[in-house]
Amino acid sequence: MRLIFSVSILAATAALFVSCKKEDKADGCFPGAATVREITNRPAVIKVTATVNPVYLVEQGSIDTKLIPCNLPKEFIEHDLQVIVSGQVKETKQGDGPCCSENFIITKITK
Repeated sequence: MRLIFSVSILAATAALFVSCKKEDKADGCFPGAATVREITNRPAVIKVTATVNPVYLVEQGSIDTKLIPCNLPKEFIEHDLQVIVSGQVKETKQGDGPCCSENFIITKITK
């Protein structure tokens, strides 16, 4: 009887761990910030600099707005790399960063 109880507890614990949803990498990005706009399959260029935000994206058609990504995969950190990107532009409070920059969560990116 004791063996059956132990096996049941072990099985229930294993099922709990297997059924838990895996945490998305973007979950910790800009918590509590509202989404101000969505970007879907837009051309952009990745910029790598030695400034406050070392990596940012410039959406095609924008003049000076920088998208500051929270979750850019390492294989995309390449200066002047042309990409197609989708994601959420998050509310950026004045004073949270340099002028004309917006916090950005990438949902899809391709070269």
